Amino acid sequence: MQKARARLLAGVTVGLVAAWSVAAQDATAAQDLKDGPGGEAGAMHLRDAGFMVVGGDVSEPDADGNVTVSNQMHVEFFLPAERRYDVPVVLVHGGGGQAIDWAGTPDGRDGWRDYFVNAGFDVYSVDRPGYGRSPAAPSYGEGTLGQAHSGIIAGLAQSENWPGGEVTPTNEAVIDWLKTSQTTPYAGNEIAAKDISLLLDEIGPAILISHSAGGRSTYMAADMNPENVVGIIAFEASGSNPIADEEMRAHLTWEPALPADYAPAGTEACPAQAERTPSTLPNLSGIPIVLVASGIFVTKEQLDCNAAALQQAGAEVMAHHMPDEGFPGVGHFMMAETNNAETAQFFIDRAAELAQAD
Repeated sequence: MQKARARLLAGVTVGLVAAWSVAAQDATAAQDLKDGPGGEAGAMHLRDAGFMVVGGDVSEPDADGNVTVSNQMHVEFFLPAERRYDVPVVLVHGGGGQAIDWAGTPDGRDGWRDYFVNAGFDVYSVDRPGYGRSPAAPSYGEGTLGQAHSGIIAGLAQSENWPGGEVTPTNEAVIDWLKTSQTTPYAGNEIAAKDISLLLDEIGPAILISHSAGGRSTYMAADMNPENVVGIIAFEASGSNPIADEEMRAHLTWEPALPADYAPAGTEACPAQAERTPSTLPNLSGIPIVLVASGIFVTKEQLDCNAAALQQAGAEVMAHHMPDEGFPGVGHFMMAETNNAETAQFFIDRAAELAQAD
């Protein structure tokens, strides 16, 4: 493993406002800085903060003796001065996103990261390889740039709590969220999973909190390194019905192994295994998995289906439908919505339950 580390701000008190990380609205950021440190989540009192780089494949020297590096992953960490939990959380962003998805909202408020730190969790936020501060390489994907547009964000952001009112492609907060969306190609879930596993080797047992397209690499990392995963909180995460997902069928450890031409049973709406001969996921069976659905992007029916598929494979699953938890109208980007402090507390409570059960 190639690893570099930088340590910053050791043993100091830092007030970090969301705009420092998101830089989405200059006017809001400037006002936040005038208002002083702390923001909505309060000042963060840290014993350390900084970054590390995990993974990275070094090429053979070229004719001039030079090498290149690919497949590395940037990880940012914030460690509270008063740690209340022995188990850290690792935040894994979704597709087209990056670590700062957790750092703030498009209208300049504090993000879930700050709330987790102030709740007493050590927090590690990853940029999956090719996203954010994890550099891209010509070998990723097809080596070509892509460009997201605001319609994609607006479609995913549908909720009753999105900043700025009606969620449309011209909504200012939609456009500000788009500003942090990625254009570089992704290295792929298998590479991301290997790097997340290397991070776990570095920091020890942790809770993985995964959003959206970050799910597959999270489940794969847990399968690679189950002894270092205390629990998974899968927030509308891909791969949560592993039998319906070709990549999960191919890359997770199944007993007995699934044939290459495996076809799920069940219904089209809810693929499953044949009840009499289910294969299990032995590396995930000892890891509590918390599934969370907004009810908009992932419906109650889909949530129940995903939970049943994981349980059929031997996993311990707890499923939470946010409207039933007192959060009607939240959406796929609830970490960015106007009630993100309340939803952050819901996720903090789930993480605390996992940490205390360890």
